[in-house]
Amino acid sequence: MSDPAVLTAAIRATWFGSDLPDSAIERLATMAREYETPARARLLREGDDTKELSILVDGRIALTEHVASRGSVTLMSAEPGDVFGWSALIPPYRATATVVSLEPVNVIAIEAEPLRAELKANPELAAGIYPRLAEALARRLEATRQQLLDVYGSEQRAPW
Repeated sequence: MSDPAVLTAAIRATWFGSDLPDSAIERLATMAREYETPARARLLREGDDTKELSILVDGRIALTEHVASRGSVTLMSAEPGDVFGWSALIPPYRATATVVSLEPVNVIAIEAEPLRAELKANPELAAGIYPRLAEALARRLEATRQQLLDVYGSEQRAPW
């Protein structure tokens, strides 16, 4: 089991945890574990139940999706501090992408079920977490938009 003090410091050091109140970070740490994986490890599979909200502490990951006739396509890569497994907090709690480590990674994983229960019971924690989750999703949408512009930007023109 991971040391709560180490987890608290690691969460606080990420952009996701940097603005959270100390009490929220400490509560998250009680539901979290830290783990490492080598490069090319699958951390989450598209369509599976998402059992943890995860924060990438060190390393890089790729978020991929299966596309008919093209196979696995990388949607984006994520850097330290980024969140993955956000679908652990949004029904139906199924992964929207496959997550693969591009290099050795260190991750803090927060158990979904206790986190969901705590978010329902603790409005202060929910008020801290959900805006950060929205920011993570906005970052993801912007990265996807940039990728689409790179792929299709020169081929399409506005109709006006």
